[in-house]
Amino acid sequence: MYLPFVVFVLVLLSRIACGQSGEEWRLEKDKNGIKVYSRHLEGAKLKEIRVVCEVEGTLSQLVAYLSDIENFKHVVYRTKESYPIRWERDNEVVYYNESDSPWPVANRDLVMRMTFQQHPVTKVLRIEARNVPDGLPPKPGIVRIPFWHSVWTVRQVDSRHIHIDYFFKVDPGGEIPPWLTNMVAAVGPYHSFHSLQKSLGLPRYQNKTFSFLQP
Repeated sequence: MYLPFVVFVLVLLSRIACGQSGEEWRLEKDKNGIKVYSRHLEGAKLKEIRVVCEVEGTLSQLVAYLSDIENFKHVVYRTKESYPIRWERDNEVVYYNESDSPWPVANRDLVMRMTFQQHPVTKVLRIEARNVPDGLPPKPGIVRIPFWHSVWTVRQVDSRHIHIDYFFKVDPGGEIPPWLTNMVAAVGPYHSFHSLQKSLGLPRYQNKTFSFLQP
């Protein structure tokens, strides 16, 4: 989530081959207060996904959740393995993520750099993640994702709720069969954010403080 938030790779691929340039955001799924949109980038084999939702929780709970990288395999759709490589500062981490793809598609992986920044006046939290192309050597049989960029824009609505506007674009690399891209258009983002909805209240994410985060 991600993550980083944010790495549900297979979802990124819906109808790439069929998209038209200049497409507006298209609502793919609207359930449990989670809206998933998609659109195609003009003149590029890239897919953009946007998720908008309001969930019960706080900014610090969200940061704690996204910092719990080794737990991504339990909450982020089709994540097989995820672990931090190094924390470069308290608001910046480099981590590895592998996504499990259904046969006959090869698994995808990437190394990500995720940073957390809060605006000093508006208190809006921005979480940005980009792939690090040479972060680790490629693994045999796994396709390394050549491009990933995601941004979370999060604000505290009241003492108990946060509003999330999440955006990412990706080039998944390799070949993806049309049946798979159509099948997973909105499944991954929805399930990952539904897991987030259910997880922020867990004891492991309570009463955390971060030097870069103001209440």
